[in-house]
Amino acid sequence: MNSSDIARALEVAKRAARVGGSVARARLADPGYLQWKGSRDVATDASFEVQKVIVRTIEDESTDIAVLAKEGPEDTLIPVDAKYLWIVDPVCGSLNFAHGLPHFGISIALRAEGRIIAGVVYDPCRDELFEAATDSPSKLNDRKIVVEQILEGQEAWNNAFVGTDWATGGERREQTREILGLMENQILELNVAGSPALGISYVAAGRLHAYWHLDIKFWEIAAASLILRQAGGILTDDKGMSWLHSNGGYIASNDVIHGWLLNCIQAVTNADFDPRRPKIPLPRLD
Repeated sequence: MNSSDIARALEVAKRAARVGGSVARARLADPGYLQWKGSRDVATDASFEVQKVIVRTIEDESTDIAVLAKEGPEDTLIPVDAKYLWIVDPVCGSLNFAHGLPHFGISIALRAEGRIIAGVVYDPCRDELFEAATDSPSKLNDRKIVVEQILEGQEAWNNAFVGTDWATGGERREQTREILGLMENQILELNVAGSPALGISYVAAGRLHAYWHLDIKFWEIAAASLILRQAGGILTDDKGMSWLHSNGGYIASNDVIHGWLLNCIQAVTNADFDPRRPKIPLPRLD
């Protein structure tokens, strides 16, 4: 796609996000029935409505496209080979939304020729729209944003404001608990927000220095990955390798503290994990 096509795609994503956000905001106090898809994994009636208006807006504006949407339907084949693939998470932060907490995001990304070329994360409750395209910088409500990299080395780690969210259950949830225990006395603060798309976008905007999660789905991270990259941040899997081949673990940061965060996570995930064992020391970097 050329620059004008990418710019048009970004405008479509922004329009669809705002349309979906209007519905989500109106339904926040009335999310409707709950559909439990797994432990701590919920979809609401309102989520399906939000997704429907987003997809309709995209289809009205675009041709020759395919859509990968979080809420299915479940029997839909994933169009991984589509030339143009829209990736939609109508409510990233569904537990917050289901409980009436006004902290969730709408994530829309366009993948073309195997790479994300445009992405939007919209917080309808604060009317904050994060956006990026491959040929333009990241923005928040039309203002350029960059990751925050004020300090260096150990001082940066000790003063880091780090975000995370809980895995839904099982071993990864227990690993998250132990990683949090290792970090708590080494960094400035930990924040558990409930929306990976917003968490990573906050790193891009300099509100957080890093965000990590051991169990993210692709639709939660597709748009935010581009927003972070175009803001000067770095995204890897939880082994420090390419995020594109992750099994669900991701680390987003300003790059300065990436090594400390990776060491802390791997101190738990690389061990023979047993939640009953004594806490293990964090490896030193020097």
